Amino acid sequence: MHSTEHPEIMCGLGLDQDTAAFIEAAAGPGYALRNLPPDAVAWMRGTEGRTQAAWVPWEIWTALPKNRREVCGQDDCVRRILLLDEDAALLETEEVLSEGFVTAVRAPLTRFKVRDALLRLREMDSLTADLRRKTEEIALERELLVRKSNHLTFLNRVLSRASSSLDPATILSKARSDLRSLLPLTALAATFWARQENGESLSAELYMPCLLTPPESDEWQQALITATEQKAGAKLSEYRQVCLTPDRSRKPVPGPGAGRLLLLTLSVGGEDFGCLALLTEKGLRLAKDQVQTLNACVNHLALALRNAVLYRQVKIQADRDGLTKIGNRRSFEVRLADEAARHGRYDQPLSLILVDLDHFKHVNDTYGHPAGDEVLRDMAALLGEGLRSSDYPARYGGEEFAIILPHTSREQAALLAERLRQRVLERGFRVGTSKTPLTITVSAGVASLAPGASSQDLVLLADQALYMAKNAGRNRVVLAGPPSLVGNEGTEGVALGKALGQEAERPGPAVALNRLEAKSLVQAAAFM
Repeated sequence: MHSTEHPEIMCGLGLDQDTAAFIEAAAGPGYALRNLPPDAVAWMRGTEGRTQAAWVPWEIWTALPKNRREVCGQDDCVRRILLLDEDAALLETEEVLSEGFVTAVRAPLTRFKVRDALLRLREMDSLTADLRRKTEEIALERELLVRKSNHLTFLNRVLSRASSSLDPATILSKARSDLRSLLPLTALAATFWARQENGESLSAELYMPCLLTPPESDEWQQALITATEQKAGAKLSEYRQVCLTPDRSRKPVPGPGAGRLLLLTLSVGGEDFGCLALLTEKGLRLAKDQVQTLNACVNHLALALRNAVLYRQVKIQADRDGLTKIGNRRSFEVRLADEAARHGRYDQPLSLILVDLDHFKHVNDTYGHPAGDEVLRDMAALLGEGLRSSDYPARYGGEEFAIILPHTSREQAALLAERLRQRVLERGFRVGTSKTPLTITVSAGVASLAPGASSQDLVLLADQALYMAKNAGRNRVVLAGPPSLVGNEGTEGVALGKALGQEAERPGPAVALNRLEAKSLVQAAAFM
């Protein structure tokens, strides 16, 4: 019941005064009736925010234009009650409802009929309110389902794209593209760390954006190093930088101080192994569902990245010699076959150096095998000095090493081999607890791939040259015969004086030789 101070206004359309007064009195003090002329239109609009009852005689309703009746039927704010004369034709309930009336009341009017009509009106309002509330709840649930569906679709796309590769750089580049649909991402970087053998320090790989100026590169490097040390709880002793593939737009990437930097730990099985750095807009605030989606995305990426890191570690272990950490025999053969095939396609020079430590058995017998292992490790480190990134050093077997030299002629390879021989001779190798450095010499065989020859032919040439160097007294470099001699006749050792008639400089300042070194190289082959 409504308060008498604020009664609910009912409308009457063309009612006679007695009927209007009776309806108002029968409705009670909570209602007030406003009787309007038959041609009034204001009643059809109702009152904003609340329903309104309207008492309409049948003869008045049928006299209204059809378009006005249609407009009136579209307004849910007006609940119409139909008034029928005593002698009016009987209307079926379907007819009453089809005209847009809640109910019909036949004369003569009684208090019960009026109250019953208003009760029906209230029931209709209650049902309408329930339906509206249910509709709103359904709409809200639908919105939540849409968000969850988008969330799952996003995570499925991230996981499927991340799982399609075992290269960390590729996974991070794809993640950068995917995360842009979740938040305004400016740049992405990452760091992966591992404990050193001593367990007290870290080694890390820093995956940084491309297109950085030197100051911005230093900023990103320092930010990733700091994040690594803070999250891993140890000092970083060594690291390697990897440049991620630039965006399609190839826009310059700002430094980490240009926005808000989100540092998200990468963890699998409760073990932290890396950190994802996301540069976003300053003052960015994430909604709760965005935070949940981002955390779930990082968990998926962590699993994919961990698999990629482990795969690469296993691959490195399979391709590297366990003692010297350079290429092993299997990886050497695969790499040499690939380079030989490339040489055949593009007619580019390819050379090979085989190096053997002289009298290495004496080192093992005198100082022990641990000392010999130490010498082999030092020798592997010395091999890597002055090589280009395209060169490939490997442990061929025992105390024998090999160096693949793409785009390098035989004479250039000979200069490098002689320089290596001199370095080994001048270097003192410390073994065990001995205070006296050990002097070691090496013998080397150099060969170049002839047109139409295979990688096995190249190894055979270099091995025969190495055999000749050892038979001739060791501590020297021997070149395999010219390409024209490759065939059934075998390999002929060539005097280095002939081979180096003109000084040849190998590309790269780290291995360029002067004339004195060339002269030393010629003297080393004087036995020929």
